[in-house]
Amino acid sequence: MITYTKEDILDELLKITNKPKTRVPHIVDRRNYLMAVLYYTFKVTEEEIFTYTNLVSRSTVNYAKRKAYDLYKVKDKLFLKNVNELIQKYPCDFDNFDIKKREYNTKAATISISLTHHELEIFNRYLKFKKIDKPSFGAKQLIKSVLKLWEE
Repeated sequence: MITYTKEDILDELLKITNKPKTRVPHIVDRRNYLMAVLYYTFKVTEEEIFTYTNLVSRSTVNYAKRKAYDLYKVKDKLFLKNVNELIQKYPCDFDNFDIKKREYNTKAATISISLTHHELEIFNRYLKFKKIDKPSFGAKQLIKSVLKLWEE
């Protein structure tokens, strides 16, 4: 049973968003939690939430509410610590919501990786040795050969 109103959440959200913009995690987590409560509990649209904040786009609200939901579901310790006071004040059981998660194609994937300078030098030497023009082909070849070895 909910013991708070939509206006209570909006007032709390306005206290956070009327301050200068910041990316400090404890403030962002609190803001995201409140947006998630508005969206999932009170069915307030992203557009309406956007009008109550000083955010620059509706997509920020979309990301914020999803991020809060995901962090809450995986029981992220830092997130829960940052929003503990709000959870006590405005409890929300995210388990009861029917959240649609995007299904990803598991038959193919694009992978982005970062290499250190040293690793990149080695990779470039590999490409040169194998006479491979495109790094993506070389990376794919390496991954396939390692996976083949791993399966054996």
